[in-house]
Amino acid sequence: MSNSSRDLIIAATLIIGGLAAFFFFLYLTGHDPDESPLGLMEWIIAGALLGPGFGYLLKWRKTRGR
Repeated sequence: MSNSSRDLIIAATLIIGGLAAFFFFLYLTGHDPDESPLGLMEWIIAGALLGPGFGYLLKWRKTRGR
């Protein structure tokens, strides 16, 4: 497996893991999106959990052409 493919898999894993962690957080706090929309704090937590994966994806995209 090439280094580029491995880095892409890592980025996808970080994004999927962050998404799973966010839904787990919503489950633990008992938040139901049907009852009320997500508040600012939930959006901040979602960004903190998903951000590293997207940052790694941008890093992969930048170095892919080299």
